[in-house]
Amino acid sequence: MKPKGVAVPAAPRLASSSPGGDDPRPLRRDAEVNLNRILVAARDVFAEEGYEASMETIAAQAQVGVGTLYRRFPTKADLLDAVVEAAKERNRQIAREVLAEVPDEDAVFEFLRRCIAVPSCWRATIAAPPWRRRRSGLEKTGPLLQALLERSQAAGSIRSDLSVSDLVMALMSVRAIADVCDTRLSKPSLRFLELVLDGLRPGHEPVIQPALTVSQLDKILRHR
Repeated sequence: MKPKGVAVPAAPRLASSSPGGDDPRPLRRDAEVNLNRILVAARDVFAEEGYEASMETIAAQAQVGVGTLYRRFPTKADLLDAVVEAAKERNRQIAREVLAEVPDEDAVFEFLRRCIAVPSCWRATIAAPPWRRRRSGLEKTGPLLQALLERSQAAGSIRSDLSVSDLVMALMSVRAIADVCDTRLSKPSLRFLELVLDGLRPGHEPVIQPALTVSQLDKILRHR
């Protein structure tokens, strides 16, 4: 049963926008298809080769012309920003789906498992140039994670001394292993994931040190 008083943040209206712009503009169907192919290809190539991957390689993977790629994303940094934002939105969508579909006692566990099961661009983000401006996205993701955490805590399946920052760091630590070590035949991250999930369950002694503050977590997400 969902505890009273815990609101589920509404899903934002999805729209496409130009790099660096704030006003969404509808795309033609073919342009939308190309954009999705570019983002998927960029995510996969960045995950394999890091930020050093060439735009030509990404265009070939997406089966679009290099000119098409550069018209949409004038620089590699623009493309990486779009890939990172798409990954954040995917995690937010997973959170919304879990809140709507999964029993409260399983919510946090299912969210982390689903997030680890999809590809990410972690390897590229840590190799990106240090002058690139980063946004943590906590203002959008934080309320969803808080709702997940409160529901599982109310159901008694998650220890009461956890915070949203603990969930984010748990996800980041497992993701780091997945992106560097996992292959189609071997997924060592899944072993670490189960160890992490076990640490989230009740029955452990309270941790003496306080959880990361929002400011500290934001700094980690923007400067990693």
